[in-house]
Amino acid sequence: MNSLLTTFNKKDILKLFLIGLESTKPKNTLHKYIDFYNNSLIIKNKKKFVYKSFRHILPIAVGKASVQMAESFNKIAKNCKKITSGILIVNKENFRKIDNFKCFTSGHPLPNKQGMDATSYLVNELIKTNKNDIIVLMLSGGGSAMLPFPAHGISLKEKVNMNQLLLECGANIGEINAVRKHISQIKGGNFLKYASPSLVHTLIISDVVGDNLSSIASGLTVPDQTTFQEVIKICKKYKIYNKIPKSVKDHFIKGDDKLIPETPKKEDKIFKKAYNFIISSNSTSVMAIKKFLDQKEILSEISSLRIIGEVKRAARKLVKSINKKQKPVILLFGGETTVKIRGKGVGGRNQEFALYVALYMNRYYPSKRFIFLSGGTDGRDGPTDSAGGIVDETTISKCEEKNIDLLKELENNNSYYVLKMINSHILIGGTDTNVADIQILLLR
Repeated sequence: MNSLLTTFNKKDILKLFLIGLESTKPKNTLHKYIDFYNNSLIIKNKKKFVYKSFRHILPIAVGKASVQMAESFNKIAKNCKKITSGILIVNKENFRKIDNFKCFTSGHPLPNKQGMDATSYLVNELIKTNKNDIIVLMLSGGGSAMLPFPAHGISLKEKVNMNQLLLECGANIGEINAVRKHISQIKGGNFLKYASPSLVHTLIISDVVGDNLSSIASGLTVPDQTTFQEVIKICKKYKIYNKIPKSVKDHFIKGDDKLIPETPKKEDKIFKKAYNFIISSNSTSVMAIKKFLDQKEILSEISSLRIIGEVKRAARKLVKSINKKQKPVILLFGGETTVKIRGKGVGGRNQEFALYVALYMNRYYPSKRFIFLSGGTDGRDGPTDSAGGIVDETTISKCEEKNIDLLKELENNNSYYVLKMINSHILIGGTDTNVADIQILLLR
């Protein structure tokens, strides 16, 4: 069946990407982990939790997948009479009103006033709960930016400024979230301070490489092992320490000097009634594509689930790794790269990644035929309507025909313009899920 690969085109590769997306959508996953029977709540993971006696269940959905999570929850819980009106917080592009949920839009990737209002409402509702209540928190990627609740003395504008610096400096998601936790009143486990003494079950769609619970949406319900001292080191590492707002710097210094509390650590009693489960992740999506290809008896392999680091370096490493690969074959990758903003162009990490792979394929293997896709599973790459790019062995010549100086445009972070000019965008809209990025490389 590998002869099929010789006829594969970009649409076929895009179909594989969409199969990966579909496998992680809440409508296909949530019911495996939560159920209701005779007004009893059942949470299923490696361990089964059955709750028969409780006052209320408060459902909360936050993140890019929250609309479909809320819809799926409603279907599962339709016969339960102990559910209070839930809370839904999502980015503007994915917003839809859902029955039985108070619905808010919020800023992403940068926090905004709407997100601040939504978080304030959420905190007030959490405070109203008691020890006989159960909170079901359905969490997905983007939740960190969507829940702005700055630490005392830091304004929303200063928090936005801080987030902008973090997104542009090239820091990875773990480093970004370590900083976010330390300028927030709700992240890094602090959500539980407001929810306590209620029981909290968090069902998570992971957008973080390696599925580190403390990094997903900045670890709302998870102990934080990072410190103010580490946060200062991160800011200095990426040369933004002298650019951050004075109030933020003062906050970090006070924390490092033990004048204000650290984020909650694992020994804190607030974690005794908190449970966290990952219901789908980047590996889920990549393995779904692999399973589909295996069923079709098409040769493929999962090459890496840790595609990380700056896009230019990551693209070169990926291309160099295929030197001895048998072909025709489909190689699958997952992860999340980072972009350091150098220019004033428009683009995103997946769009840059795709173009750098085309560049390096042309440089190292000029006679090889290939198709390469790099896409964000949320359907949005950077501040654009594109999920990423699909390139092949003709990409460089197409750029030359259009008089595009590809290296110059990449240095200007202008990948969106390049892909638009050569008709190589992935335009699929919001996906109702978010599990980092998928890369697919067809060699033939």
